[in-house]
Amino acid sequence: MYSDKFSQITTFISVYAVAHLIVDTACAFLLLGVLDLHDNVILSMLVYNAIAFVLQAPLGFLIDKVLNPKLAAIVGLCFIAISFLFWKNIYIALVLAGIGNALYHVGGGSLVLSLNEKKATFAGIYVAPGGVGLALGSFLAFSQFAVHPLVFPFTLLILVLFIFFVNTPQFNRTAGKEDSARFSICVLIIVLIMIPIAVRSLIGLSTEFPWKENQNLYLVLIAALALGKVFGGILADKYGLMKVGVCGLLISAPLLAFYTSYPIPGIFGAFIFNFTMPVTLIALLNVIPKYKGLSFGLTTAAIFVGALPTILGRNAWIKSDIVVCSSIFFASIVLFLALYFKNSFKPLKV
Repeated sequence: MYSDKFSQITTFISVYAVAHLIVDTACAFLLLGVLDLHDNVILSMLVYNAIAFVLQAPLGFLIDKVLNPKLAAIVGLCFIAISFLFWKNIYIALVLAGIGNALYHVGGGSLVLSLNEKKATFAGIYVAPGGVGLALGSFLAFSQFAVHPLVFPFTLLILVLFIFFVNTPQFNRTAGKEDSARFSICVLIIVLIMIPIAVRSLIGLSTEFPWKENQNLYLVLIAALALGKVFGGILADKYGLMKVGVCGLLISAPLLAFYTSYPIPGIFGAFIFNFTMPVTLIALLNVIPKYKGLSFGLTTAAIFVGALPTILGRNAWIKSDIVVCSSIFFASIVLFLALYFKNSFKPLKV
């Protein structure tokens, strides 16, 4: 089995994780450093994020049914590369970049979820570079470094070659029939799992760290966010989704609510908070194991829902310490119920 070949897995995960980093760096740089969004910032960000995040669910479903996930990832890289050529046509560029982002994420994510062992670990490694890429792209867009926009299309096309030639795990498609009662229960569990994802997105985008103007501390924070996803996956594979996911939320709640003014507890809280990323992804996969693409896409749709208040500039209410703490505690309760119900029912075949 592919999952037993450590060297192949390492190469596969490394290539796709690095490509994830470049994809998010390129998209952030395109939006903030290339396109002139000043007159329509909210609408532009809404259009791009809606396409990039929500579209992953239907694209993931199509991958589960007919589309080749590796081809989807390659086409996604090409779309993002092409989007840089339309820098004068903002919405064409946004649509192309959004579709490309969605295709790459869900294509690569579907393949990562096809690995037979340590699913949470590999999922955490794959998703972790995303936040780093967004931070790097934003930094390059506003820095004094003269980065030529065409650097990204060329880099993305080089990545196409790596993606094309790297060995990938076998992606199987199977389907069966389910009774409507169990289908309804599984839908309920999926909705419950998506709620903590949305809360994590909402809190993550709204939490303020007043000390992050210090460049060194900011870099440590970005590293902590990425490493939280990686360690969350590793710990979940070892100790279980319930212990790592629920405990991670409970521990991070007071830290992110009351101690973000201080670097050490704030960074540690952000680190623990991100344990839930691979936990919720694998939890969804466990409910619908034959739908790897849809599982990945549903997580990003929930992320978009949680990000809406920030995109629309309506997130002032979430900055209250009590609201932050209550929201994370609420998410922990919902996640506990979702995982408890998940463990009580057989996975859905359809």
